[in-house]
Amino acid sequence: MIAGARMSLVGALCGFALLASGVVLVSGVAPSRANASLAETKRSPGSFSGYASWSPDGRKVAFDTDRDGNFEIYVMNADGTHLRRLTDDSAFDVFPAWSPDGRKLTFASLRDGSFQIYVMNADGSHQRQLTRNPVGNSYPTWSPDGRKIAFNSARDGNHEVYVMNPDGTNVRRLTRNPAFDLFPVWSPDGRKIAFDSDRDGEPEVYVMNADGTNPRRLTRNSARDLFPVWSPDGREIAFASDRDGHSEIYVMNADGSHQRRLTPNRAADEAPAWSPDGRKIAFNSNRDGNGDVYVMNADGSNQHPLTHGEAGEPDLVPHVNR
Repeated sequence: MIAGARMSLVGALCGFALLASGVVLVSGVAPSRANASLAETKRSPGSFSGYASWSPDGRKVAFDTDRDGNFEIYVMNADGTHLRRLTDDSAFDVFPAWSPDGRKLTFASLRDGSFQIYVMNADGSHQRQLTRNPVGNSYPTWSPDGRKIAFNSARDGNHEVYVMNPDGTNVRRLTRNPAFDLFPVWSPDGRKIAFDSDRDGEPEVYVMNADGTNPRRLTRNSARDLFPVWSPDGREIAFASDRDGHSEIYVMNADGSHQRRLTPNRAADEAPAWSPDGRKIAFNSNRDGNGDVYVMNADGSNQHPLTHGEAGEPDLVPHVNR
């Protein structure tokens, strides 16, 4: 959470801090809402609809929400119509991500007692567990060729980026640093992974080769730069930053140059997500008093809400398969 909760990556009680969805996953303990400002769009009173993912064809959005009393995975059309629930479990199901072919969704779930990575068919059928580790595993993201899944885990005593096969085999650690390395996202060509790290103090955006070599810092300032996402052509990276006093959406060239702000707003604008065709960026904003999903052109123009929540009821922003 950049604005509102103002929580650093290092801070989450030395726990497994995953700041999307308005949830903080602390060492496998049930999520707390912790002043959730991050990408919340509100639905029914007291409920949260959270982290979301655009399907590869751009026609659907999967997202997590507790609108029925517990965090579950839902899917809807990209215009917000035809809402359907995919998971139905007493535990938390969060962080959905589409496979590149649109046939499957990965997600994280507490149903095994600690957060683990699961996969299911896009219609919610055939749900199966991929990771089996007593320490939290979350934020799964598919490689562009569908042959790997990157994710976060603290299984070796620190929060690092890992990668595994889509069936859960061949788990490998990519980052090795005493800081928190979180939120991996593959470049469209699959050759690089951008991620967040506070290894130099504040959370910043880094990039490394897909095998974990050659990590390089892209952003450099005293603020929090979080949640990188590549443009579909791989030339730019959008991210959220509070460097101007409020959380806003920024974009930069893939080498870190030419950083510029897209959302000049005193509210919290967070969690950017490129549309599959690269023409739009979805993001979350509380500029109307409650968190909603907004969409804008990739240059920041034509900002308008996609969802229309009511006061006291939050939802979260879609992101392209990261």
